[in-house]
Amino acid sequence: MRRYLITLIGLGLILIAMFILATQLEDDNGDRLIYALADYPDTLDPTAVTDERGAVILLNLFEGLVRFEPGGTGVEPCLARDWEVSGDARTWTFYLREGVTFADGTPLDAAAVKASVKRQLDPETAGPYASFIYGPVTRVETPNRSTVVFHLRYPYAPFIRNLAMLPAAVIKGTPDQGLPIGTGPFVPAAIESGRFTLKANPEYWNGPPRLKEITFLVIPDAGARLQALAEGRVDVAENSGATLPAGHDGFLVTQTPGLDLGYLAFYTNKKPFDNPAMRRAVSLAIDQQALVNYLFPERALPAAGPLPPGTLGYHPELGGDAYDLEQARKLLDEAGYAEEEIIIITYKDTRPYNPAGGEKLARLLQEQLAQAGIRVRIEAYPWEACKKAIHRQEGHAFVYGWVGDNGDPDNFLFNLLATAQIETGLNAARYSNLHVDMLLGRAQQVTDEAMRERLYRQAQELIVADAPWVFLNHRLETAAFHPAVKNLTLQPTGGAYLAQVYKEGQP
Repeated sequence: MRRYLITLIGLGLILIAMFILATQLEDDNGDRLIYALADYPDTLDPTAVTDERGAVILLNLFEGLVRFEPGGTGVEPCLARDWEVSGDARTWTFYLREGVTFADGTPLDAAAVKASVKRQLDPETAGPYASFIYGPVTRVETPNRSTVVFHLRYPYAPFIRNLAMLPAAVIKGTPDQGLPIGTGPFVPAAIESGRFTLKANPEYWNGPPRLKEITFLVIPDAGARLQALAEGRVDVAENSGATLPAGHDGFLVTQTPGLDLGYLAFYTNKKPFDNPAMRRAVSLAIDQQALVNYLFPERALPAAGPLPPGTLGYHPELGGDAYDLEQARKLLDEAGYAEEEIIIITYKDTRPYNPAGGEKLARLLQEQLAQAGIRVRIEAYPWEACKKAIHRQEGHAFVYGWVGDNGDPDNFLFNLLATAQIETGLNAARYSNLHVDMLLGRAQQVTDEAMRERLYRQAQELIVADAPWVFLNHRLETAAFHPAVKNLTLQPTGGAYLAQVYKEGQP
């Protein structure tokens, strides 16, 4: 697998770069943007991406046949102007736009799309998400230069969101095995001295972007990013909190819930949590809002159910077990709980949905459950060892989470709660409800979004009633920015589209 690793520079180079950028900002005529990142991407090859770090850079260099709509997980045309799905949801036909070129001037046609997909179907050149994205594909046909047809081995409605993922970008390889070439609104201009500079692609199919140049600067510390914003050294500072501290009143914040979930899961196939009353009692004894306020202020929001806000089928009116200590104690009595020790397995590391770390979260859960009379012992492991302990079913419950891949509810609900996923280990709670399985299976096969939403809402109502998890929180993606910056909208999948972003006063 080919990867393009970016080496982090030393602090001295960062300071030098920030000094240079501060000088350049003085001459800024409104068509340049300086964007502070928390971290570099691991790679500049979109097909090799494994996480969201630096996604904003790649989103503006590369594109797929379709893309996620700005600020959401709905799908809209991109390199394909339209698409059709056969009645059995096994044949997907995409019609390419005319006049699209790669950044080197090569026209985009069906043969180029097929070549890009073929690299992902070849185990020798496939990226880490290739089997996930193209797993259902049996063959790709190109009946003419502007039509691409995917044939699937089974009906799979989430396929359209697979194709909207960044690793599904259509790229052109280079003979020297250098940086892949994309079709995006910007092209690489410089990668030096701790900064990435992109320049506008004047031949972009949707018209030249409004900014002529974007420079990305890595400042790992959130406070330092805000300070750079306050001092006018950057225009945008990513993930710097949902509200700004005193002294930053002149700036704005945009935010969106991330595609993830932190949760406490029960082994539903063994005592004491094979009893739904015990699971509901624990759910009632946990105050999600208090957890968020204490552990993740400005960085997360309480979860209402298993799906993040903005996801198809998100159901904020689920009516799950709200915090109620009195009712929790009553259910414990009904379940016959006699203050036996409950062991909770947790990870020691931080996770995207839990920047405070697993041990801190487990300690707070322990304190809350003690108020209901539930005795808890915590066993913590490093992340990889924690996953193995959960697979062995150590303890009685475990702190866990999930980061969504394709923005589809199937990626959360089927992957983590379908009976079929017990054997794979993804359904670590060993939860099984045949009615839920039926609903999730049907939702995989129908492409009508309204029908899928109804099916997922019905499934969630059953899941909440069974209480295999306590839904804890979702992270918040945030960006603080100068009010002169317009049209900045964050993506739940990470990053932002910048083609329509501009600065007030820009020509």
